[in-house]
Amino acid sequence: MRKFGKDVEKTRTIPFVFSDETKDSYGTVFTANDWVLDRFDKNGIVLFNHNAYSSDPNMAIGSARAWIEGNKLLGEITFEKKEINPLAETVFRKFLAGTYKGVSVRYFPLENGKWGEGTEALEGENPTYYIGKRELIEISVVPVPSNKNALVRSLGSETTIELAEGEGFYIDGLVRCIDIEDTGENERGVNEQDETFIRSIIEGYEAICRY
Repeated sequence: MRKFGKDVEKTRTIPFVFSDETKDSYGTVFTANDWVLDRFDKNGIVLFNHNAYSSDPNMAIGSARAWIEGNKLLGEITFEKKEINPLAETVFRKFLAGTYKGVSVRYFPLENGKWGEGTEALEGENPTYYIGKRELIEISVVPVPSNKNALVRSLGSETTIELAEGEGFYIDGLVRCIDIEDTGENERGVNEQDETFIRSIIEGYEAICRY
């Protein structure tokens, strides 16, 4: 059964694939090695709907960390507790229920990218643009993680675009499902009420991981 750890209620932490090297609907690829994480490592903020400059402090719903693993930018989000942030609690519960599945990642371009070669060239049969080096700024939970929320990309001249304060480019990511073997915890003393609660959480995970 594909699910997250049973201690998610305690840790309030959910894993994600923030980005990988799959060609997106714009015909662009984000190579994993071109992510710059130094700034994010110092301030791994998680927002709701990219509301970085909202006067409502609850728009900052948690913290995150990110790392490169193979051809993916992986990460995990830790949501603030209910008593600190009711919005964070609502969003966290929506992930557990399977209603929310994705996030949107904001980044600043540091270097221009380039078109692929051969069939991936601009005039080729499969034109593919490889985004250049970029700095991860923040991660947001969004109800509909879609490229419609993104700023228009000017391919080939990313570093010459004048971005206003708080602006950036966006890509989307999804919840990362983890294979965890059944530990047989119930046989070691989990009561029926706890078992029912755990199963209700797992059903939400399955709803996320099924697609």
